[in-house]
Amino acid sequence: MWQLFLHLSDGYLLAMAVWLVILGLTPVVLVRLRRKWTAQKSRLKIVYAGLSAWLCVGLLTLPEVGFALFYDTTDSFDMTNVSHRWFKVHVEPDVRVLEFSDDTGIRYRADSDVVLSPPSGVRHICFLGDSFTFGHGVADVADRFSDRVSRLMKDAGSGSESVAVSNLAWPGTDLIWAESVLQHSFESGGRIDDAVYVLCLNDIEAFHDPTMTRSSSLALFEPPGFFFRDTYFFNWLYFRTQLLFRAETRGYYSFVKEYYQGEPWHRFREELARTSVLCRNHGCRFRVAIFPFLHNLGAEYPFREIHHQIVIDCEDSGIDCLDLDPALSKHSNERLTVNPFDAHPNERAHEIAAAALEKWLAASRDKGGSVSSSGSQSLERLSGE
Repeated sequence: MWQLFLHLSDGYLLAMAVWLVILGLTPVVLVRLRRKWTAQKSRLKIVYAGLSAWLCVGLLTLPEVGFALFYDTTDSFDMTNVSHRWFKVHVEPDVRVLEFSDDTGIRYRADSDVVLSPPSGVRHICFLGDSFTFGHGVADVADRFSDRVSRLMKDAGSGSESVAVSNLAWPGTDLIWAESVLQHSFESGGRIDDAVYVLCLNDIEAFHDPTMTRSSSLALFEPPGFFFRDTYFFNWLYFRTQLLFRAETRGYYSFVKEYYQGEPWHRFREELARTSVLCRNHGCRFRVAIFPFLHNLGAEYPFREIHHQIVIDCEDSGIDCLDLDPALSKHSNERLTVNPFDAHPNERAHEIAAAALEKWLAASRDKGGSVSSSGSQSLERLSGE
């Protein structure tokens, strides 16, 4: 509670204090007026109407206070003030900067600095991806699958220094960004033995330009006025209503199947091949782990064929690939998402994924990759925005 309270703005605290004072004085004034106007029925009606309005407004104030002081979670698109505050409380203290030799750099989330070149004999595994890998909605970095994999591999190994696991993921990034990070890491003298790109199915939208406009349009729901812009409960309610009644957001995931049958898929697989060759040319094994959508996981999971399509293509390209769908589908009866309004994996989903990833990574220490032409990437993408 105190952490949340400390992150309330001065303007919000002042407005809420004034409002609570008004709310507290209103019934006192109305009761006195009722005593004064006992014999004036017309005026008493005004008093009773005022008391009714005061009761309704007071009841609406309760959820606002509750959201401001106690509700601490995220939403899928990080649009609400509640979600923004969650990131300030749980993420910002762990954000660090990795600088490359050409004075560019990236932000990442970790409880200790990433060492791009660990000592000889230490296997360096680097996870790259978007918000799923970053740990959107997971308050403690130690609960992410990358950090769990690190502990599992160290516990199973011969010594605590036999493996180093890093996580350079950032929300909103994609495969093109991951390739750029790897390129800069290698050019800066970094040594990565296994580069694990955690593929979320909607990563393909980066290869279909109109979809980038659709995704960015989610940020255009500008709340009108202080009541919806600067509050917590009413701001949350505003965005929930917007997402519920706008067709483009209700069908956010529907584009995926179409893209995996068209030009975006061809561009995506070419980028996978280029990144694999980049890694191979620097003594690194490029690997792909497919993370399923969790909100509709189960026997009728609609994207299973797409998972299979990616696995087959990776095998044909010589890219080691792990599909996490089977491991997670076994637990589809459990709650695997952060909350009903955030489809990111929660701590339990990260735990299940970590067990599967650890077995996969422990099964082979070989380095390798596919054969393709290498590609280059623009420095602007390093901002992760």
